[in-house]
Amino acid sequence: MNRLQFISQINPSWAITISNFIEEYPEFKQYLYMAPINNIEPIPYKNVTTLFQAIMHYICSAGVRYTYAIKQWQIIHPLIDLDDWENIIQNSILLRNNTNIQNKKREMYYNLCTFMTQHNLTHTNLTVAHLDLLKKNVPGIGDGCIAWCKKYFTIDDDCVEYTDINFKKGFIKLYNTDSLPLRKQKAKEWQQKRFGRIAGLMVLQIGFYSATLPLYAGTPRTPL
Repeated sequence: MNRLQFISQINPSWAITISNFIEEYPEFKQYLYMAPINNIEPIPYKNVTTLFQAIMHYICSAGVRYTYAIKQWQIIHPLIDLDDWENIIQNSILLRNNTNIQNKKREMYYNLCTFMTQHNLTHTNLTVAHLDLLKKNVPGIGDGCIAWCKKYFTIDDDCVEYTDINFKKGFIKLYNTDSLPLRKQKAKEWQQKRFGRIAGLMVLQIGFYSATLPLYAGTPRTPL
């Protein structure tokens, strides 16, 4: 039994999506064994349970080694894992002034909490419908953060993390280039064809294991 047959027994509609995607983008065929079993996975962090916490965690982890992010999150999480939003707001002020917090991100945490308060949003009523509003108004929340949140909090295809380091590595394996404009172009193309989720997940998976894969598998391709 191959990977696709196994997935079809668990999630038939997802298996059909994968099959259609591989047929249209044969450069992924050799990586079929990496296809995700489910179209949505649990958030891979035990102490990230809400969309608000997910955004805060993403900011915390962006652009740093994860060992450092873990230490930062150990400071941040207890201050925002509260029932009362007013207490969280007060703690965002503490974060803003805490010299143990990464300097350039102190304002990001504070600005996120302040903007949410100004728009009557809290950790309990923030939804994915508000993500574009946050992106337009809160510095530090960009396409990568939005895509990451949609990957875990929706089943939408608008979730291709084309700025992620593992996506970049996977893209190089597939297309022999790490061009940002081309990554963005492919993300848009996949989303429009309703392949955004499977494409994004597979490129990330390929990138994650890139060190164990051939430098470049295949010949130059033209779909870009």
